[in-house]
Amino acid sequence: MAALTAAAPAAHDAEHRCASVRTLWAHLQARDWAAARALYADTATMHWPCSGERFLDADAIVRVNAIYPEGWSLRVVAVDALADGRVRSVVEVTQPPQRFFANSTFRFDATLVAEVEEYWATAERAPAWRNAAALGAYQRMDATA
Repeated sequence: MAALTAAAPAAHDAEHRCASVRTLWAHLQARDWAAARALYADTATMHWPCSGERFLDADAIVRVNAIYPEGWSLRVVAVDALADGRVRSVVEVTQPPQRFFANSTFRFDATLVAEVEEYWATAERAPAWRNAAALGAYQRMDATA
C-alpha cells in the first residue's frame, strides 16, 4: 500500500493566507520592516476607520509601523480564514501603561496582502453603571490589566 502524503497548501488557499498574516505580525514584532514589506503588494492599502486614515501603498503601511513610538509589544490572539478568502486577525498590543487591540481584515491579491482594514480599540475600565446589581448575569474583568 502506498504511503499517503499531504499536499503542501497552495499559495492562494486559506491555510497559506493565515500563515502569511501570522508571519506578517511576527515580522512587525521583530521590527523586520523589509520582511514585512515583502508580504504586501506594492499597491496595498490600509484603512483605519476609527481615526479616519488611509495608507495608500505598501511603503506607507510599513512606514507608519516603523515610525510608531517605541515601547510596544504585540501578541497574536487569533487568525481566522473567512469564507470569502479574506483573513481576520485580532492582535493585542501593549505599550505600558496602555493596552490596545487591533481587529484586522486582510484581502489578498494572489499571495500578497492587497488591502487591510483595521479597527483599533484602547483597553479601558467599564463604566460604574454596568454592574451585576443593575444587569444580573454580569462579570467585570479588568480590561486594563
